[in-house]
Amino acid sequence: MSRIAIPATIEAAPAAAQPLLNAAKKQIGVAPNLFRVIANSPAALEGYIGLNAALAKGALAPATRERIALAVAEINGCNYCLSAHTYVGKNVARLDDAEIAANRRGA
Repeated sequence: MSRIAIPATIEAAPAAAQPLLNAAKKQIGVAPNLFRVIANSPAALEGYIGLNAALAKGALAPATRERIALAVAEINGCNYCLSAHTYVGKNVARLDDAEIAANRRGA
């Protein structure tokens, strides 16, 4: 079965995607695997980042969005999403471990 390659580093990604990955890393502390795989198409990565930026302008606070994302990832059983949103919840939204656990339980 064919697989889509995930650039191992930002520098291994297509040149046009590197500034976008560097900006994501600066903002959240890492260039997530999802971003790096989408970087195979710099236009797709730019669109994905643009969509996230547009959604961030909504009425919900970032911490509330992460709380919801944790609950949804738990219900969906998506370990990748749980890992990613736990990281963002802790490091960007500043949720503590007890709150993250409660959100995963739907509380």
